[in-house]
Amino acid sequence: MVLKRDFTRRLNRIILISFSIFLVAIAGYFLMSFQTQINTIDAILLSVRSLLDNAVWSSLKGSISGMYFLFITQLITFIIAIIALLFAFYYTSQRYLVEKKNSLVDELTQLYNRKAVFFELKRELKKSERFHHPTSVVMIDIDFFKKYNDKNGHVAGDRLLRRLGKILKKEIRDYDIVGRYGGEEFIIVFPETDLKTASEVSERIRSKIQETNFYGKEKMPGKKVTVSIGVAQVPPLTKMKRDTIVKKADKRLYEAKNTGRNQVVYNK
Repeated sequence: MVLKRDFTRRLNRIILISFSIFLVAIAGYFLMSFQTQINTIDAILLSVRSLLDNAVWSSLKGSISGMYFLFITQLITFIIAIIALLFAFYYTSQRYLVEKKNSLVDELTQLYNRKAVFFELKRELKKSERFHHPTSVVMIDIDFFKKYNDKNGHVAGDRLLRRLGKILKKEIRDYDIVGRYGGEEFIIVFPETDLKTASEVSERIRSKIQETNFYGKEKMPGKKVTVSIGVAQVPPLTKMKRDTIVKKADKRLYEAKNTGRNQVVYNK
């Protein structure tokens, strides 16, 4: 009976020690995997582990009860490691999402930047080719924007760009794509939209901007802020590259600017 009890006691110790080592090994593996994101976690775990181990071994060293308490300290360390890793993963993922968003958004207007618009346009053109529906692209340029900046200052110019961006966002559908192309130019992608509809929306946008009471508009020609707009379409059953459709819309834009400004020009 004594031998059997002693064997059982030793077996319990071996099992507890083995499982404790297993838990620490798993925690260590996860810590090594996330080491670059959680540089301070190792120090926290070492402090907690040292505190718990010292408390256990100072009073219960060598006993079965001590082995059970040691197992508990290992388990607590493992749980703390998992919680810390979850927080680290959440923080890292949130930071990644913010950085990803910032890489696709124009800082001034909070619209898509050119990179993001081109990515979405490429995807829409693939859908257009596959499902045989039209896609339209609109290029917008603020008339006499340099003159506006010269007369009202660059801060006012930035405010104008932000406000115009909000107008564009408000005047289109939720699934339409609008972005800042660069400088005072904007671009809109109208999925599943023919030339006639895109031109009508563009005319509504042009009229809305002309009627808006922008700061400093009295210093502009005609005492109003206006835009020139070019519209192009990828017809159904037509394969067209992204740069080609953008160039067509841009060509119509410059036709609008060179023939009087404050108008919408579209390809027929």
